Amino acid sequence: MTLPELLHSLSDSERNYICDADYGRDTERHRKALDLLISRDGKVDLESEIWYPYEVIELRKNSLPKGHEREFAACLGIVILNVRSGADNRNDFDWLMSSVTGYARKLPDPLVEMLTELLTEPQAEQDGDRKPDLAPS
Repeated sequence: MTLPELLHSLSDSERNYICDADYGRDTERHRKALDLLISRDGKVDLESEIWYPYEVIELRKNSLPKGHEREFAACLGIVILNVRSGADNRNDFDWLMSSVTGYARKLPDPLVEMLTELLTEPQAEQDGDRKPDLAPS
């Protein structure tokens, strides 16, 4: 499973769960923004999307309630993708790695494999010619 496959397979109830993370505030606005983000396979523009939907994505990446493994993995995957691409310089790569390690026993193997791949495989830069330095800064 890849991150885009997971994102596009999220049900309405899973998407709504993500968007309800801020105590139910602005859920509809978060949902519209999340649907747009999913259409771009998880790539965020933090200039315009820092609050909608990235705020709820960041909130949902921080804990794993039983029964919400897919939503957790989707949110953590989105953040990893955007840290790796350089779009998100607010989150710490080492913390993201420790989150995957810490929650691995609570996640189904395909989700652990997807997150591990996101952490370890080189991501193409926007120009498509070079690979980014994988060393955490």
